[in-house]
Amino acid sequence: MAKPILSFISAVYNKADVLAETLACLRTQRGFSVNELEFVFVDDKSTDGSLEFLQKEAEQDSRVTVISDGKNMGPAIRFNQAAKAAKGNWVLALDADDILPVNAAQVMLNECLTNEAQLVFGKSKRSLDVVEIPYDANVQRPADPLAFAARKKIVRMGILAERTLWLEAGGADESVFIQDQSLPLRLSAKAEQIAYIEDYVYFLRPADDSNLSANVMQQHHDRFFSLLPFLKQDISAEARKAIVSQISSTIWKSHRDNGRALPQLSGAHWQYLLHKITGKENSDQELAATADQLRALPNIRRPD
Repeated sequence: MAKPILSFISAVYNKADVLAETLACLRTQRGFSVNELEFVFVDDKSTDGSLEFLQKEAEQDSRVTVISDGKNMGPAIRFNQAAKAAKGNWVLALDADDILPVNAAQVMLNECLTNEAQLVFGKSKRSLDVVEIPYDANVQRPADPLAFAARKKIVRMGILAERTLWLEAGGADESVFIQDQSLPLRLSAKAEQIAYIEDYVYFLRPADDSNLSANVMQQHHDRFFSLLPFLKQDISAEARKAIVSQISSTIWKSHRDNGRALPQLSGAHWQYLLHKITGKENSDQELAATADQLRALPNIRRPD
């Protein structure tokens, strides 16, 4: 088989009920010949038949690659494994239960090829009413990719990236269980040119209680530890401002949502208000204390 242009990559954990629909969505992406697409799935120790379904698909379709080691490592690690295994020059990362418009890959890749973007995002929403992306959709091409991604708070998949960019950036932060928070930031930090399509390029199914995103404290934990490393990096003033703003907000929300009595009277809330007014950063001591508190939280998934 000829080398594909585009590799769809996904981490899979117990998605047997929707995988057939996901694959059908990817196989029918408009604007590509059969051999220009590849589908790479890394199973994270599914127990519902997801792995067996994918293995059967791989037997029937040589474009499908399935990776499994019988361990549960978390989606951050699994997405990175998928990107490393991909053969395409471009990778499009999506969660295994989400949906792309029929022309999503075509529109996003065209932006890369036409305007030399290494990374393309777009709007997303939780809906099964999937519609095509207008071919004349507005596109932002920010001069400071990291500042833009941090201000925009991009935390969804549906990301199209040059595979070499993914590898250079190290992909998702593997010290954080879920990839959503760290991946857009780390890719943007290494990209010279990105694009943001101001229309819906990615549709999420309705969440259920088993979804990791339903754990609010997990979100705060992952966001904090995804943002923290950037404070020690050489980034622009605008990027730092956006990162610091998210950190301050996350520290306050982690206090508010952790069952504390009268959280509005906490030091975290006053620091948050002070930051909103003056831009004052949290001190190293406050950051260290928050890190300790978040590490001590129960019911938080962390890489083994």
